[in-house]
Amino acid sequence: TYIPFNFMLWSKYMASDNPVVRDLIIPLKDFPHLNETQTLHDAVETLLSYKCGEYERIRYAEILILNDQNKLCGRARVQDILLSLDPRLKEASKVKGFEGKSSGFLDLVILWEDSFFVECRKWSHIPIKNLMSPIKYTVKGDDPVLKALAIMTNTQNFVLPVVDEGRILGVIRLKEIFAAITARCKI
Repeated sequence: TYIPFNFMLWSKYMASDNPVVRDLIIPLKDFPHLNETQTLHDAVETLLSYKCGEYERIRYAEILILNDQNKLCGRARVQDILLSLDPRLKEASKVKGFEGKSSGFLDLVILWEDSFFVECRKWSHIPIKNLMSPIKYTVKGDDPVLKALAIMTNTQNFVLPVVDEGRILGVIRLKEIFAAITARCKI
């Protein structure tokens, strides 16, 4: 896939002590992941088990999906999970008006709120693989951090799996890159 950034040319001018992805990796053991045969309920429980801060906020907004050979299959983001709970959510932003009224459909979502909370319970048993999105971009541990940054900023994928010889090592996130760059640049 083309990334509109000539990283190879630019990297010639980098100093040798610049960080590489491996320096900022969140190891797989510390990042939410599950097997593709596990359920939506398992994914929610796993995501909710990673908390941080004084208010016990959810630490991660996605979960990696692996197969039985621990190979990366995809990811499920919080928004993928929420959108799977009711097909009407996917369509809500596409509707400009409701039956000739000037009110926007999004304002009228409250009309199906009760049925939503009844229906959403029915989805807990579905396999997470039915909700996962493919992963289009990965990086290697030896890749420069700026390569990961270029991919993130050009693709809007702010969490990239780190792979080595087909094996998933963990992830690198924009947050860690931000902290590393601002520290290095003394901003």
